[in-house]
Order: sequence, then C-alpha cells, then structure tokens
Amino acid sequence: MFNPRNHRLHRGIALVITLFGACLSGAQASTVSLASSVTLSNVLADSASNFHPQGIGYDASANELLFMQQSTGAIFRTDLAGNIVGSRTINNTPSPYGNLGVPNHTVSVAADATHYYYSDYTCNSSCFDLMKVDKATGTAVSISSEVSAYGGYPIDVRNGVIYRTNASTTYDYTMLHQIRAASTASPDVITSTRTLTGAGIADFAVDDVNNSIWVLDYLASASIRRFDLTTGALLESFALGLDGLDAGLTYANGKLYYYDWKSNSGSTLTTYNLQGYGNPVPAPGTLALLGLGLAGLGFSRRRG
Repeated sequence: MFNPRNHRLHRGIALVITLFGACLSGAQASTVSLASSVTLSNVLADSASNFHPQGIGYDASANELLFMQQSTGAIFRTDLAGNIVGSRTINNTPSPYGNLGVPNHTVSVAADATHYYYSDYTCNSSCFDLMKVDKATGTAVSISSEVSAYGGYPIDVRNGVIYRTNASTTYDYTMLHQIRAASTASPDVITSTRTLTGAGIADFAVDDVNNSIWVLDYLASASIRRFDLTTGALLESFALGLDGLDAGLTYANGKLYYYDWKSNSGSTLTTYNLQGYGNPVPAPGTLALLGLGLAGLGFSRRRG
C-alpha cells in the first residue's frame, strides 16, 4: 500500500545521496591533457655515448627543471618552459671515476635545496652508482655502496627522501618494477619498497602531495601510469603513445614534464596538465546544498 510518509522519506534519502555524490565528485574525472610542447635548445640534444635514457628532474627549491645527458659532465637548469638559465659542471677532483675522470653514463637527475643527485654506471661494477653533487662547488661524491654493471636506474628526490628503482642488470629497463625509498642522509637504509605492475620503468616522478607515483613505461609507444605512493597499487593508466625508450619524466606543481630526447637536434619538452586525481574537492555550494538536503529530510520526517 502506498504510504505518503515513506515516499517522502525515500525521496529525501535519494536527494541526500545525490548531493553527497556531488560533493565527493566536485573534482572532474582524472585527466592528463596536453598543455604545451616546445623544442629545446640543441644543448639538450647532445648525442648519447652508450645508453638511451637521458635524465630530467625537478629542483623544488629553485622551481627549475634539471637535465643531465650522457658524456656532458654537467647538469643544465631550465625554467619550467624549458629555457636554459644556467648549468653546473661536475667537479671530479678527486674523481669518483678513477682514470675516467668524468661521469659518462648518467641516466637520471634530482635535487634538494643544497645538492644535486644523479645515477651513473660509467665504470660498471668498478664504481658506485649513486652520486651527490654540492650545488656550490660541483664536487661529486658517492653516497651509496651499490654498484651495477649495466644501465643505472631512475631516481627522484622529494622532501628528504630519495626514491630509486631496482638496479638494471642489462642495457634496458624492462626489468625495473620496484621503487625503493630511503632518507637522503642514509641512502643505503631502504625504508620501504613498492613493486609496480606492468611494463618496465623508463622514468618516474613522485607527487607526495597527492600520494602518487607517475611512471613512464619503458616502451616504444608508452603510457603514463599513476600508482599509489604508499601501496604501489596501480590507480590509473593514460595511453599517450609516448616514446619511452629515450625519454624522461618529472612532476612539478600539478603538472607532468616529459623530455623526449633526440640526438643532435629536435629534443622536446612537453607539459601535461593533471586534473581530478587528488583528494576530491567539493564543488562550490555543494556543502550548503547537502545541508539543505539533510534539513529537508528532517522536515519531511517531522511532517509525516
């Protein structure tokens, strides 16, 4: 039998559920959308001497992008639009590379307020893989006991934590599936490890504000994938068809920066806007509407 009181109650509950959903979904569905793409200076297109990945990183203290290519012995700094603003030559006296003198096979770069960091496999298993560079002097020192005979590994540094993949054991990154975390003060004391599913990791970037790891697949037609920073669970995948074999990825201020390296000329920096992937933000006015819905539900029950 139709009961007006129950009918009004059900309508009120439906209204509250609808409004509550609007509050939680005030942000859009997750999107990675093209913002801009620019051709970089040919200084950032130096030819590789051995292995394809060419490093890009982010210096949050200076709000700058960092580029470190093989055989250059230098870290180039740009603004977020890709314009070169300076460089830091690596001072190798005394050299951590013995008679080789300079870092020839660098593959990834990062920074904090006082230091740059990079991974390197210049003398294979005869030298350490992870280096720290004093920003003021350019002096490079090893900070980890790890050695690997092959292709180094991607790194990132955020808020006193250095993140790196497992070490490569061949001249490609198909076997890279882990992200290891440690304090920059004690890089060999691994505090956590996440195992990521899918293709190998060409490069990655940490967004600790939104608890995410952004990964560029090590594929000729690569997707960008987002993982949970805490658990390593795959959250989203964006099939962008990027070149993941000789490219880099970093994150800054709610955007992704993709470095598509082309030997000798034609390197590009592509910026992607990110929307809807962080904590849901109530759309304007939805909390007020939710309050009205709850009030209306209470009024309906009293009138019944």
